[in-house]
Amino acid sequence: MKAIYQPDGGFVLSERAVIAHIMAAQALGAEIHAREAILRWQVKRNQAVVQTDRGTYAAARLVITAGPWAANLIQRVRRRRLAVPQRKVLIWVQPRQPELFRLGAFPVFNMEALEGGTMNRYYGFPIYGMPGFKLGKYHHRNEDVNPDRMDRECHPEDEAVLRKAIRSYFPDADGPTMAMKTCLFTNSPDDHFVLDLHPEFPQVSVAVGIFGSRVQVC
Repeated sequence: MKAIYQPDGGFVLSERAVIAHIMAAQALGAEIHAREAILRWQVKRNQAVVQTDRGTYAAARLVITAGPWAANLIQRVRRRRLAVPQRKVLIWVQPRQPELFRLGAFPVFNMEALEGGTMNRYYGFPIYGMPGFKLGKYHHRNEDVNPDRMDRECHPEDEAVLRKAIRSYFPDADGPTMAMKTCLFTNSPDDHFVLDLHPEFPQVSVAVGIFGSRVQVC
């Protein structure tokens, strides 16, 4: 394997970052509508009109960043399978030698490993925030899902996939499982971002396949 060490690299605390952006937007006069399901959108008289389960809104421009639900809102995305939701599971384990996996001693990592003729990709984080070393696998068990009906439970089969990687590449982390969590990744066909204007409506922007060409909703 080849590795690149980036001493000034790090990670963003995603939930805190979202809160910070929301508060900054509110300070500039933005209205934030949470827990409001989008039913449909359309362009009328050069305005984008969005209908939700609570009301109707009109604006000069619309940006659709619906993550795993993008295919439900954009026909072209659905037809060309540009945003396919997949179920993923993350694990936090108690290392046998925790001092090796603490923040400052262990880096954020993203690695590829050739396993049985297949190139698999793993990523992880040092111990921070939650007790335990965190590890995940891209495409996990290759489960394409409906985001509204995804299995949110974590199963022994999920743990086995991640435990195998820990034992193979991080044996000093192979201690008891502290926690597991499901999340959604949204994959594009070529593993690249989809950032563009809608081909029919230039006032509508589309952003799908974020986070390593995937949208993570965890």
